[in-house]
Amino acid sequence: MKDFVQGLRKILSNSMRDHRLVAASAADCAMPFVRPSRALAEEQGVEIRFAAVLLALYPLDGVWHGLLMQRTQYPGVHSGQVSIPGGEREVEDGDLMETARREFNEEVGVVIPKDAIFGPLSERFIPPSRFAVTPYITLLSRRPSWKIDPLEVAAVIEFSIESLLKEQAMRPLKMEVSPGIYHDMPAYPIQGHEVWGATALILTEFLEHWKQIPEQVRNMR
Repeated sequence: MKDFVQGLRKILSNSMRDHRLVAASAADCAMPFVRPSRALAEEQGVEIRFAAVLLALYPLDGVWHGLLMQRTQYPGVHSGQVSIPGGEREVEDGDLMETARREFNEEVGVVIPKDAIFGPLSERFIPPSRFAVTPYITLLSRRPSWKIDPLEVAAVIEFSIESLLKEQAMRPLKMEVSPGIYHDMPAYPIQGHEVWGATALILTEFLEHWKQIPEQVRNMR
């Protein structure tokens, strides 16, 4: 299994190196408008906050799954939302990969070895919270036992990666993107949750790389 995982990681890493712009563009094209960039926000004097997330992939019942989480209710713009485990960079973090690793451990109680983390995918800017989010990926040979922090995590949400590749897996969801302004935003319905915004963008970009893996290999046959 270890060699199998290493083979998948190599394919994904090569795709993230060779097809980065194509995959990012595919995610951007799913949006009904051009999302604001960190560069534009900085030009406007916005004080940027840096964050990182870690998308964990692992086999479950013979099918590759990914992990999302629902945040608890708190006074903040991302209260109760579904996201990839992660959070804001802290002073002691050597880099954003370390941020993703630390936050993953704090939120779902699993220590991921540094050499098991790779990426990143494209940075995504979130205007309401001023976060510039860098996503990383880890491939695990088995599903960990989650030990969630109940102060930060209301629930873990596991999803089949292949389910997001099905026709019409992404659908439009009317959301208020700013006061009084609504747009049909691309969203993935996952276990009763509507996954949209930056999380949906990150997943869409990741899926473009996942498609580079032969279907027979993706399905562990």
